[in-house]
Amino acid sequence: MSEPTRPTPPSPESPSDPEAAPAPGTPPKWVDFLLYLTAGVTYIGFSIYNKWLLDWIVGPAWLVAWVWGLPALYNLIRRRPVRPRRDPFRAET
Repeated sequence: MSEPTRPTPPSPESPSDPEAAPAPGTPPKWVDFLLYLTAGVTYIGFSIYNKWLLDWIVGPAWLVAWVWGLPALYNLIRRRPVRPRRDPFRAET
């Protein structure tokens, strides 16, 4: 009697679930973490000297401006499109 074959485990380079793979052009997760961390540190640092920054409106606006605006500014400096293409899988023509 022959021994049953065992399935080979998926390689880390090619995920078995295509939905789990990040879309091309998206930043890694550590970049997002670093953006949120620096947003919090700078907000707390600046609010030590300017108490008017400790506000329910200024705080979320600071977070959105930092997390969205910093990568957009980086893309503008590098002359990349700020807004991503609608279909990232379509080849550029």
